[in-house]
Amino acid sequence: MRRALRWVLAVGVGLAVGVGSAALVLSGALVGSSETKVGAWSISLDRGSTEANPYVRSATAIQGLLALSQREAVYLVALGDDDGTDLDAACRYAIAGADLPARWWSITLYDGAYLADNDDGRPSVDATSLTRASDGAWTAELAATAPPDGDWLSMGEADRPNLVLRLYEPEPSVLDDPTTVPVPTITRVECGDAR
Repeated sequence: MRRALRWVLAVGVGLAVGVGSAALVLSGALVGSSETKVGAWSISLDRGSTEANPYVRSATAIQGLLALSQREAVYLVALGDDDGTDLDAACRYAIAGADLPARWWSITLYDGAYLADNDDGRPSVDATSLTRASDGAWTAELAATAPPDGDWLSMGEADRPNLVLRLYEPEPSVLDDPTTVPVPTITRVECGDAR
């Protein structure tokens, strides 16, 4: 009887530890990656790295990034605007920037870990799709509805909107010092049903 009780206790403790650690990994609490904040964006040079620990690898897989090696792509994530407020699908934002230090780049809207569900066909903008000023600067609107004119990323009805900026074939300076990346700004323009 004691042996059976010990066995049940061991299995129970093992399940509790396993489920608990899985929940912590899913929440990102154990990822332990070397996140660097650059404006509203966070960059982790562990993603796509052979030195990434198992928690970073599992979090990357769960997010569906299919991370390439760092010399092929670097990923930056924005969960909020430049003021640090979480992105909200009821708001409109202006994303503004210029060319980035990479062969090609894109900004894609996600809803949590998955692509945002929208029927507008506007889930992303990239280095070749944006309208630019004479100095190379560009602006795109992030909103649930289309602006009267200009470039646009559709938020649809995202519950947990976040942006992923991918730098493909980044310049060496990105890996040497990620804080030098001239990331796009994310400015809240208005919130609510103003349109």
